[in-house]
Amino acid sequence: MQINSSVRDYSVRETEDLPSAVAGLVGNCRVFALVDGFFTGSEAFKSIDAGRCLFVEANEKAKSFERLGEVYGWLLENGFRRDCVLLVAGGGVLQDVGCFVASTLMRGVRWVFIPTTLLAQCDSCIGSKSSINFGRFKNQIGTFYPPDEIILSDSILLTLPTDEVRSGMGEVIKLHLIAGGDRWQWFEAQAAGRDPKDTPLREVVRSSLEIKKPFVEEDEFDRGKRNLLNYGHTFGHAYESLSDFAIPHGIAVSLGVLTATHLSFQKGWVGEAHYMDLQRLLRPFYEPFDKIVRNLSVDGIVDAMKLDKKASGGRLACILTRGPGAMEKVELESPNEARHLLGEFMNTLS
Repeated sequence: MQINSSVRDYSVRETEDLPSAVAGLVGNCRVFALVDGFFTGSEAFKSIDAGRCLFVEANEKAKSFERLGEVYGWLLENGFRRDCVLLVAGGGVLQDVGCFVASTLMRGVRWVFIPTTLLAQCDSCIGSKSSINFGRFKNQIGTFYPPDEIILSDSILLTLPTDEVRSGMGEVIKLHLIAGGDRWQWFEAQAAGRDPKDTPLREVVRSSLEIKKPFVEEDEFDRGKRNLLNYGHTFGHAYESLSDFAIPHGIAVSLGVLTATHLSFQKGWVGEAHYMDLQRLLRPFYEPFDKIVRNLSVDGIVDAMKLDKKASGGRLACILTRGPGAMEKVELESPNEARHLLGEFMNTLS
């Protein structure tokens, strides 16, 4: 798959043999690597000189400026120069860190991304975004800077814990709901009645990227149509931050999608049957994390929503739905309206 970008076009390719793909990259240029600490000792990265491979604990703290400074320091002290390539292997956290560092170090250096989670493979790997946290403000600082290449390996997905798979499926569900039509019907047929881990991962990754591709090409810098890809995120980000990130991102997105759909039902945009059908489909992908959301303060959720990037002029913005394939960005009339709608939604959770 080729992605067209105003910065540079880039490719997404699949490989059955990740160690050989990494070795081929190392053989062609001087590579420094940022790798998720989960893969310490992995054979996939053995071809990289130990002195040029930094294993990073992938958590939200890694996206702070303090930790970013450590990465810049390590690269510069070990001789990274403009003719080098930064290889980033990990999920969304490593992608955010690597993309931000690559876009700012020496005013921009070449980088290659190997997404190692389902969430990163099916969604965030294309689109060029980096998002860095600043104190309690999640993802408020960032850049748009695509990698030179993205390398996908489904063999990595087979090693993931169940909650990592469920987290990735949150973004898959969101994308297929946004697409609607045949895409949504296809996904329903794949997911209904199945254990999340039994879903055909390679197929859902391909389908998800095909859905997202036109959004990022048409609205690369997220000023219009691409906003719709935030369906479920305004609420999901609030649930993440208020739970101190005890809810994995994609699972929070599933709960955010459920929230947005219930608010849409309350506003008369969708029927109750659509909400109930979606709740039945989503439940295996978010339980038991709904109990955490049920115990959150509605006032706290509204306050967290005010910090969302889409909020402006003190108004709360979110993406709601008129059904699969029909999402709209809307502004809620007031915080009081948001509190009422969220209170009603909370009553539907176990």
